[in-house]
Amino acid sequence: MLRFDSPVRSSTLAAKALLVGLCLFMSACVPDFLLSNPDWVVIEEGEHEPMPKRKVGLLISPGQITAEVTFDSSCIYDIGAVDADDWNKVIGLGFVGSKDQSLDGVPPHQVDGARVGWRWNPKTGRIDLGAYVYVEGKRIDFKVAETAINQPTRMTIKIDYDRKVYQILGGTPIPFTHDKTFAYSTGLYFGGNQPAPHRIRVKIVD
Repeated sequence: MLRFDSPVRSSTLAAKALLVGLCLFMSACVPDFLLSNPDWVVIEEGEHEPMPKRKVGLLISPGQITAEVTFDSSCIYDIGAVDADDWNKVIGLGFVGSKDQSLDGVPPHQVDGARVGWRWNPKTGRIDLGAYVYVEGKRIDFKVAETAINQPTRMTIKIDYDRKVYQILGGTPIPFTHDKTFAYSTGLYFGGNQPAPHRIRVKIVD
């Protein structure tokens, strides 16, 4: 006899599988207290993110996430004109759950999530900062501000559940559609398409 799972059972199993996956993802993170210089996060040449991961964790109904971020001279790079406008990422979050969250390898922050983007701008000699958001799997990104090398910069992402908007770095609010409250913080990431062309260091003080 064929057996068909009910929608409720299927969604419950999917949520459990996703939670297990997130726990494994977080287990690769190194706590700050185990490090001698915990504020500096490093991506090695040829990688997209720190190995093991840093500055990630689980969040329940976060109203905002914030950190003081400093990009040093290692964040000056040249990856060619084709990918020069790609956004790297620094602080951010991804929301988990609901019927639209697939388990096909697309990470939750690329379904519903908000991050601060950054990239070296050789024309200005500064770091561009931008909003980098996914709403129902559709990406929205734009420049909001800029900062100098070695300049500590306070960065904030606000999540307004009543108005259903994100506000990144005080920029134009971005509407979202989900009712999710379970999330995780995302850490430093290089790319875009290309991995780090050399060792990248960013100071992130929570």
